Amino acid sequence: ALACTLAFALVRLCACVGVHGMADAALAEAGVDLGGVTDWQEAAAISAAAGSPLMGLPQGLRVRPNGRSENFVGSGVASPDSGDKPKAKGLPLPSLRDIVTLAFFIVGSLLMLALQRATRADQTPALAPCKQCSQDWWDHFWEWRMNDSASERPATAPGGMEWEWDATTNHTDWFGVSAELVDTVIATYVDPAAGPVLHVGCGDSPMPELLYRAGFHSVEHIDIVPQVVSTMKARYPSDLWPGMNFSVRDFLGPTAHGGGPPPPLHRFAAVIDKAGIWDWLQDEASEHLPRLLESVREALMIQPQRGVYIIVTKQSPFQLSETLARARANFLVETSQALGQKGIAWCYVLEPL
Repeated sequence: ALACTLAFALVRLCACVGVHGMADAALAEAGVDLGGVTDWQEAAAISAAAGSPLMGLPQGLRVRPNGRSENFVGSGVASPDSGDKPKAKGLPLPSLRDIVTLAFFIVGSLLMLALQRATRADQTPALAPCKQCSQDWWDHFWEWRMNDSASERPATAPGGMEWEWDATTNHTDWFGVSAELVDTVIATYVDPAAGPVLHVGCGDSPMPELLYRAGFHSVEHIDIVPQVVSTMKARYPSDLWPGMNFSVRDFLGPTAHGGGPPPPLHRFAAVIDKAGIWDWLQDEASEHLPRLLESVREALMIQPQRGVYIIVTKQSPFQLSETLARARANFLVETSQALGQKGIAWCYVLEPL
């Protein structure tokens, strides 16, 4: 709005200059010089014959009611009655109304911009209603999933999701592609020596062990459900798995309440989001994807090299491209890869711009 206002005012202030320039060009092309003509009617006839767009009035000359003429300030044409020598031509000065109008619009636009910024700074939007945005939803899910009675566990995954789930396993592997993800993507695009890795929404996934065995010995695994974090701490004791850390944390929560990326900021070489926050936000509350991406950006290291955001989702490349455009993500898709044999899962490596 401010840019449009300034452009409008500048166009208005320069309009008269453009018109006079057209007149000068027409007269010069015809070889006509009105510098010595003092009678405005004679000048009008000469300029009209030369095709001047000012309809015959010399530049800066205006007619007074009593038939005499006087000059605009800076016009370069002397009044026939004044006896003054012609002054050098200059740009016509803007009127007082033009100056007041421009000042009014500039001040108003600046005030509106300041108000918008103050409003954004004071308001942290709450997540829109969605099932998987709720702490209670995940509490109930993991209570159901980790029930000690094997007979009460469902034999098949919920609709649209895949994982290994039977009596011989003790982990939930969304899409069943964790091993492939670590071997073909993470080990290729993330250097274990570059810095620690952040795994958001870890659940009771096999990812912690797979990452550790692949050489990633400094990894933060976070989840919002205390029960599942306690389970993972018991499964991987810190004395046997040094550098494998688990903590309860809401990655989308406000920093003041212990949420967001684990401090300090900008220290992770990669953020891994496997069938997690990205997937359920784009399903149920896509308007808050910018908030997720901002948290990811704050978590990723900036130097000596930029960290990467690794997503495993059911979105196809075309669907992901549309979602990133709507979210105005400012992330570059470095690579995309289909995972598994069923055509359900896709992996993307994103780098912040």
